[in-house]
Amino acid sequence: VDCMWGSWSACTVECGNGTRTRDISQAATNSGKDCTGPSTEICIITSCTATHLSALGATAKQNGDYPDRPVTLAIDGSPTTVTGQSLGSGGCASTIQSTNPWLQIDLKAAYLVSGVRVINYGTPGRDVNVHVGDKVMNNGLNNHICGIFPYNDSTRTRAIWRDVSCSPPVWGKYIVSQRIVTYRFLEVCEVTFNYELEIAILE
Repeated sequence: VDCMWGSWSACTVECGNGTRTRDISQAATNSGKDCTGPSTEICIITSCTATHLSALGATAKQNGDYPDRPVTLAIDGSPTTVTGQSLGSGGCASTIQSTNPWLQIDLKAAYLVSGVRVINYGTPGRDVNVHVGDKVMNNGLNNHICGIFPYNDSTRTRAIWRDVSCSPPVWGKYIVSQRIVTYRFLEVCEVTFNYELEIAILE
């Protein structure tokens, strides 16, 4: 009796790239043929849109970390919800004081990004540009500007959700936020994004 494979499992993701597995349902007996082929394979779910996907697993950098406010706080999957706190407290990343401060997230894969959500700490100032693309030059600031959100907020409230829609969606590996202002901070508590299709980059 020849070996027989069982059915493939469901894909491990509902959107984008995942894997699926199968097991041997009947082992070869009496000199029958062994099963051939993989027990795991890649599956890609394309007819979907993933929303507010965390940037966990990504890497990030900014133009200088404010003390105790490292850039990793912008991609730790834990948005801050405390209000009324001063600079230097809470779980938000912050740049040093500079002109046109920026924060870059490397998603480690190219996505068709349809939107970006930035949770930031509101302080009076100029608007923030959100760039999406695959160009690494100039820290990703040469990429397409997906949208702009206002940074102004006189109440200095944490956990302000800023949604930017990319229409049409933009292919990109990098998400970069830049505040266009003279000698100020950029504070970001968390970044999530929406995508329509993921293409894995093997490293």
